[in-house]
Amino acid sequence: MLKYSLACLLMLLAFTSCRKEPNYPIEPEIEFKRIEKFTHEPNGIKTDTLTFVIGYKDGDGNLGLRPYDSRAGATDPDSQAPFNFGSPFYNNFHLKFYEQVRQPDGSLTFEPFRGGFELQQRFPRISTDERVEPLEGEIRFKYVITALEVDPGTVLRFEAFIYDRQLPVPNKSNVVVSEPVTLLVE
Repeated sequence: MLKYSLACLLMLLAFTSCRKEPNYPIEPEIEFKRIEKFTHEPNGIKTDTLTFVIGYKDGDGNLGLRPYDSRAGATDPDSQAPFNFGSPFYNNFHLKFYEQVRQPDGSLTFEPFRGGFELQQRFPRISTDERVEPLEGEIRFKYVITALEVDPGTVLRFEAFIYDRQLPVPNKSNVVVSEPVTLLVE
């Protein structure tokens, strides 16, 4: 009896330790998970803190950039071309804003906010080493908007995409669109 129990235990351990790695494409895939909105009034000014939660999957794990090193002769690959200052790949997170606008016929459409406002920034490396491995998780970005910038009740929608660190040209993810968010109302 003990012999069979030990054999069953060893087989169970062998099967549970064989976990198959997910098979994701090398181009990052993202999805809008949610937007968390916190409305408050610091110094009497109505303010929304928006937290954008973006889910990601990446087959080779090359997401994120270290902070830019502006010193001449910097050797960090995340500060050199194509990720150097002024390059379209300098920032790896892009978020475009669209405002809901009522048309003359009464219909509602989304148009670029204030002539095409776009938030661009770097998000840090997801994996600290250079190992090629599939990654899955969430990236969170915060943005603060006040009643000095938009009227309460303004409805915005957002489009987002990211770049990975693929060389010589980074891979662009799919573009995702958020649900509409009504600003500065509770």
